[in-house]
Amino acid sequence: MKPTLMTRMAAAFKGEVRADELEAYRRAGGFVYTELDRAEALRRQLAQDGVNLWHGPQATAGQLLCIWNAFVLQSIGEHLLDADYAADPGTVGYVPDVTNRQVSACFDQVEGWVSRARQSAGNPGYLVGKEVQLPADLPEWAEAAPCPLPHLHGMLAASRAVRQHAEVALGVFEQTVTDAAQHSADLQRLRQLAAEAATASDYAEGLLDTDPAPRMHEAIEQRLQRALESYYHLGQLIAMPQLIAAYRGPSAQPAVQPGPVPVMNSRNFDPWCLTDPQKRDVWQADPRARQAIKEMWEFDPDPAATLRIQAEIDAAFRDGSITFASDGGGRPFGSYYCCPFAAIYLVRRPVVIGGTSLRTMQQFTYEASAEDVPKTGIFKREIIVANFKPTDKIDYCDPDGLHED
Repeated sequence: MKPTLMTRMAAAFKGEVRADELEAYRRAGGFVYTELDRAEALRRQLAQDGVNLWHGPQATAGQLLCIWNAFVLQSIGEHLLDADYAADPGTVGYVPDVTNRQVSACFDQVEGWVSRARQSAGNPGYLVGKEVQLPADLPEWAEAAPCPLPHLHGMLAASRAVRQHAEVALGVFEQTVTDAAQHSADLQRLRQLAAEAATASDYAEGLLDTDPAPRMHEAIEQRLQRALESYYHLGQLIAMPQLIAAYRGPSAQPAVQPGPVPVMNSRNFDPWCLTDPQKRDVWQADPRARQAIKEMWEFDPDPAATLRIQAEIDAAFRDGSITFASDGGGRPFGSYYCCPFAAIYLVRRPVVIGGTSLRTMQQFTYEASAEDVPKTGIFKREIIVANFKPTDKIDYCDPDGLHED
């Protein structure tokens, strides 16, 4: 339904943004609940058949894990939207910036997890743990000071929904463990994690019932974040209990130490070292791309800084923290459309590159550009985190006035 003039004016006054795109993703991801019902039926069937997931087929465990992640992400996004609409009916279809950013971050990952769940169901040899580090973390939390009260209520509603399914899954899982004595420490760790999550959620709910002042919002937000993160991990550990023994909670680690940084003016320096190696020959055959790469290095005031970030990317790739991003069919995404036409990467486990904290399942690329140097004197070095889509557009990032067709 098209928003009325009054709705648009009220939203503009409050600084809210349209949620059309979010609603489209909500509708597209609605089938997650059907997938969840199937996964829970599968979980019950495994229990009836006496299949212990410690020793059962790993593709099946991967299927359960991936559907759990998709469900939690879809649930968080939907409850955040619904809570904001309920709190302010006059601006339905619009949300605060913090809600927009958080819902986008959650919905962006749903498709990837569903795709992996279906691949697991269709291929007994498919192991999702070879693609991403497990258990995966939730997307990074969007920040606002103070966090809007409806946003907190949405997080609480999501934690309630997720908690219900997590507790049922834990109960069904415990029924399948016929060798409980052998796995007693791991079972206790699962119960402990469930208790931690429930306590944080209950405490946050108690604080919200008091109609808290804005200064209390951060304390409530932190508890709800901890509850949702714990339930997210709990569901993954239940699905794939082999992960429990090494589980230490979410943590982002810096990339492994990069090797020697190339020297720009050395005899062996490769000016294409920032370019996607999968498509490097294509760009090298493009005269405008060759000119753009040449100008980028000529106007870079600190090539060593540019190369250090690339060295971190290369080290993370060698370490297995990141890999080339691909679509659901396994086809590589290819290069970013802006010079220096870097690869698009998928994060397999939490890592920090160029000062940017990257979480599992995020996609990113690296842009180094001299385009604004003549006007502002600023050379851009940026880790771009986004949900990338195919495009025919090419941006050679020519510094103003330096290149003519």
